[in-house]
Amino acid sequence: MMHIFLQNLKWIGEHGVTEPEKNWGTTFIINATLQIEEKSRYDDLDQTADYQSVHEIIKREFSIRESLLENLVSRIYDRLVESFPSILHVDISIAKEDPPIKGFSGRVGVHLKKAVR
Repeated sequence: MMHIFLQNLKWIGEHGVTEPEKNWGTTFIINATLQIEEKSRYDDLDQTADYQSVHEIIKREFSIRESLLENLVSRIYDRLVESFPSILHVDISIAKEDPPIKGFSGRVGVHLKKAVR
């Protein structure tokens, strides 16, 4: 199996339902692994998922505010699958660092693992 991955993408975003999340933002960490069609040789970027383009798609979708991370991760999945026909399986996690939960320290988030075909 061939995988393309981007790990520990870190941005400040205003995703969430509480006022602090909407007004001041929170730090998010995104990890994405894309399984692509395996070939004996890859001659150009059209045969794979160009990680620079994958990064731009994730960054662009992340910039659109969402109340729920479930919607954000689904939108990222949709854009990646639309953009790269070679993708067979997508694994994306979005973690929110130090969410505004009283007495909580750590991360919360969503994780989507989904086959394309």
